[in-house]
Amino acid sequence: MGSPISRRRRAIVGVAATAGLLSVGGLAGSGLVRSPSQAAADTRPPPPSVITAPVVRQVLRSTVVLRGTFANGRTVSAQPTSVAETEAPSRPAQLVVTGVFTRVGDQVRAATALAAYSGRPVFALPGAVPAYRDLVYGEQGGDVRQLQHALASLGYGAGADTEGVFGTGTEQAVRALYRHLGYPVPVTHDAETTGTAATTGTGTGTGTDASPSPADTHTDTGTGATTVDGGTSSVAHAMVPASEVVFVPSLPARVVSVPVHVGDPVKGPLLTLARGGLTLTGQLDPAQAGLVTPGMKVSVLSEATGTRARGTVESVGVLVTPGDGKDGTEAADSAGTAGGGAYRPLTVKPDKTWSTALGGQDVRITVTAAATAKAVLAVPEAAVTAGADTHTSITVVGAAGTRHTVRVTAGVSADGMVQVTPVGARLAAGERVVVGK
Repeated sequence: MGSPISRRRRAIVGVAATAGLLSVGGLAGSGLVRSPSQAAADTRPPPPSVITAPVVRQVLRSTVVLRGTFANGRTVSAQPTSVAETEAPSRPAQLVVTGVFTRVGDQVRAATALAAYSGRPVFALPGAVPAYRDLVYGEQGGDVRQLQHALASLGYGAGADTEGVFGTGTEQAVRALYRHLGYPVPVTHDAETTGTAATTGTGTGTGTDASPSPADTHTDTGTGATTVDGGTSSVAHAMVPASEVVFVPSLPARVVSVPVHVGDPVKGPLLTLARGGLTLTGQLDPAQAGLVTPGMKVSVLSEATGTRARGTVESVGVLVTPGDGKDGTEAADSAGTAGGGAYRPLTVKPDKTWSTALGGQDVRITVTAAATAKAVLAVPEAAVTAGADTHTSITVVGAAGTRHTVRVTAGVSADGMVQVTPVGARLAAGERVVVGK
């Protein structure tokens, strides 16, 4: 049970410990109690301050960014439909590709065999009128004149022939052309014949049922006359078959498609040539159309290849809405709407000829709408204010926090920055200006 002295000692220690705990709890509780005035002081907003930004010196460029696509422009295809008769008779069973001498991206020049079908060449000549008929002896017209000019550009003159008339001089020039190409000369025959066993071959290589066999005929390569036992046929005149020539407005042209291989039957174009260089057309947001005018500088970037190029805005077209039939697309639904929003077509003229590597690519077009010639002082647009006197100014903050107003003239603005020129005061890069509070 212990002595009375021990019991009293333990009681005193317990009382002291309890008093200590109560004291600590009281102190902790007092920290949680706040008077109404203290609560108001704690929730009061901080003293007002200002937001500043530095004055910078840089070149300002206002740009408009859009997407664009390179196209091959106007194209012309070579699609043979028949095989011409020649002075060395041949009867092909079908139209089949017998040679491919070019590939995509190649530059095409005049009077060079690009492909061959059933032993006959396909070549290009300069001219704006497409080959819509066989050009034969005695024909007249603008396409004959075009042929004569093309032959003359190669050094094969038409002699005394009247311009636009396929006569003896033009015929001799055609013969010289095919000797240059290395192929037999295609021929056609006069309609008039002598004798009862004359041949009546056509430009397509087919004759009448009365045509004599090769054993009964003899062709004089000097005159082109075909002699048959019992009489003399008409003279065979040189011609230019529509299936063999492709007229292109300007040469050299560019090969954009060669979809065939040797041995393939001819069922479509053997090749396609671009009649001009690449064209670049962008889709400009109508809301930004007012910022872009012809003559503005343009930079082009192909993200796929890393190719860069430069040019200028050539034109900005009228508003196009996909699905309205004006952009060559069909409506996606009965309401006549299609994917994509309205745009203004923007064409770009290159500083140098577009690289053929850009053909068919979707690229980024950046138009420089405005720019400073050199680095200028600039501040955020929010730093410039206009007073009742219509003068613009900025507020400069000193090292000690002092503020003073500097009158400025605003210039080019770009990407949230504006060019400023101080009036009657000094302003240096690195100083800070008020942009908000």
